[in-house]
Amino acid sequence: MNEIIIEKSILHILDTSIGTHILSDRVLPADESTDFFSRHIEKLLGDSELKECRFEEGDNPVRALIESISDESFVPSTHQLAAKLYGIMASNPEIPSADVIFAVFRYQNDRFLGIVKFNYKEAYTHSLSSMEGITAASVIKHKALFANDSQKVDECIFINLNSLDIKIKEKKYEINGQKDHYLSSLYMRTRPARSYKEQFRLIEKSAEQVLKKYYAGDSLKTAEVKTAIKNNVDRNLEIDIDDLSKAAFHDSPDMQAQYKQELSQKGFTEKKIKINQQIYNELERNHKIITDIGIKMEIPSDLMKDKNKVEFFVNQDGTMSILVKNINEVKSR
Repeated sequence: MNEIIIEKSILHILDTSIGTHILSDRVLPADESTDFFSRHIEKLLGDSELKECRFEEGDNPVRALIESISDESFVPSTHQLAAKLYGIMASNPEIPSADVIFAVFRYQNDRFLGIVKFNYKEAYTHSLSSMEGITAASVIKHKALFANDSQKVDECIFINLNSLDIKIKEKKYEINGQKDHYLSSLYMRTRPARSYKEQFRLIEKSAEQVLKKYYAGDSLKTAEVKTAIKNNVDRNLEIDIDDLSKAAFHDSPDMQAQYKQELSQKGFTEKKIKINQQIYNELERNHKIITDIGIKMEIPSDLMKDKNKVEFFVNQDGTMSILVKNINEVKSR
């Protein structure tokens, strides 16, 4: 069951500009606002900027509150969770004020606590005034409280209430003089982790470094590596690094070793990486080629090695030619 079913939700106002937090004593009614928050939660659960985390060992007041949350304790527990978050925000003025939704919801046969932070962003709207029978319209600046369905939410936390597995999307702000992720390091106190997007970019960037050394400018080889990445994603959306290095650089043990070295130098020591559906869907997209003479092409990844459709030639003078074959129709857009 992939539907988001919100059991309880509550809104707390964490606005550091007024010098205090405003905590609600009542849960939100099950109305159209519930659907609005459900849509945002669904979108965020598929976001490639999420990172999978676990609590650090030792005493942790936030973990204790989450572990003990129940229908009866939901409101007072969220008061304490919101107050702790506000304390961090108030001590670090670069962190944006926000309206924060705390929601217990069901998704894929599990129960979660969601903490979605709708950061305030300045926007403009109209204002009307009337004096002595004269109506005047003007433009004023105000704080936009909630992102609409097409906008991104920058920060959120999802905790599986059964396993205590955590997913966090966060941004860095200045904390004690240096940029840091406050949600994971100060608030939740989780072990360091990379987002799905960061992990994938790491294996992709390392492959690019190897290709640059051995096959500079070879678009076909680049496409082969991207296809190898896609083909080595298992049913759990995991990629085994050993299997990937052998598939991507099957004709060169030296390149396989170089690839692992590149990953190690970037601090990556895991045997597998985890991606999400959003990244996998992007792997299915076309391979983009940009030439130095201004021609741009998009070729389906599956056709890159099909010489009946596309062929790459290296000319005697070192330049490259691309031949596209067996075309029945050409459309101009």
